Amino acid sequence: MKKLIFVTLFILCKPLYGQNTVKDFFKYSTIYTSGVASNPMYAEEFWYTTQGGDLFNYTEEYSFDYTATLGIRKVARYKYENRQNRFYDGQREPTTALSATVGSVKGFEYLAQYDLGRQQGRAYANQRYFLRYLGKYFMFKGEYRYQGLARLDYTQIESRARLHIGELDFSVGVAGRLHKPYGYNPIADFLAHNPWWDLVRNMGYEDIYYGIDYDNDDEVDNGDWYWNDPNGERVADTDEDFRRYIYPGVVNEFNRLSIDSVGFIQSVSAILGVDYYHYADNFWIHTWFNILPYHLHVGDKEEFSYSNYVDGDQWIDHSGGFVLGWKLGKNWGVFTESEYMRYWDKNIFSVRAGLNYQFR
Repeated sequence: MKKLIFVTLFILCKPLYGQNTVKDFFKYSTIYTSGVASNPMYAEEFWYTTQGGDLFNYTEEYSFDYTATLGIRKVARYKYENRQNRFYDGQREPTTALSATVGSVKGFEYLAQYDLGRQQGRAYANQRYFLRYLGKYFMFKGEYRYQGLARLDYTQIESRARLHIGELDFSVGVAGRLHKPYGYNPIADFLAHNPWWDLVRNMGYEDIYYGIDYDNDDEVDNGDWYWNDPNGERVADTDEDFRRYIYPGVVNEFNRLSIDSVGFIQSVSAILGVDYYHYADNFWIHTWFNILPYHLHVGDKEEFSYSNYVDGDQWIDHSGGFVLGWKLGKNWGVFTESEYMRYWDKNIFSVRAGLNYQFR
């Protein structure tokens, strides 16, 4: 479905570009791949004593961290951005033009990048596919983004009218989005009608009652349950231990499976944006802001629309950022950069700031 959307967008935009050859489309693009590996985070030792006095070392041992990247890109840089290294790897130099509403050149820009990695023992994958056409009075953009660590997964196709006045750029249009049922919390629905142990039993876990004789007088003073996982291995000696250490992972897996069973839902949103860009040798500022203030559910699965999980039936999604650089005389310089996006109940942000002094 996502591939069909981007192929359709390319066909619609291609006549506007004015260059009809594959060579022109890929001119100045870069294909890249890279791999990075590093030692894992040190884990503090964790010891556990069972009801019977047995001592176990439950210290989590993380495998090494790594990231592997494969991609192709054609994205023009703004004047304030560093020139890329002799070899581009897709990781060390994030490009502001990917996040800003308006690119630094007219015509087509695109990115297709896939990351596969592991961080602190957690495997993840990131994907980003980006295609934009910038004209004098209009712009089209299509983007698919999957952030594994942030659990953000959506496709957005937008068409906007554009008005450029001096250093300001205004845009307004419509955005169609294909996305997961954000706001839907399957575990809350389940526990509203069922006890928690029904969930873990349904997920294949088994609880077994046992008595406890604290004073060794052959009389049971208390009781509890130990738990076996779906493979029959003992994973917890008490209900409390199970709820503290195992139950959160069971809930996360239940939510993931339930949300995946719903699939993707569709919506159409109004979108407005403003960009400001000023560049001089000693001072530059670039800032942008986009807002999606009105949303309309499209198609079936309306019971999973995000409007059902917010006060009223509307909400505000937004994204923005700014870049500021200032050379204070011959030696000193300051800079700050920030990007922020809130779509549905997901946030992605970054902030950097610094002070430079150059000896002469």
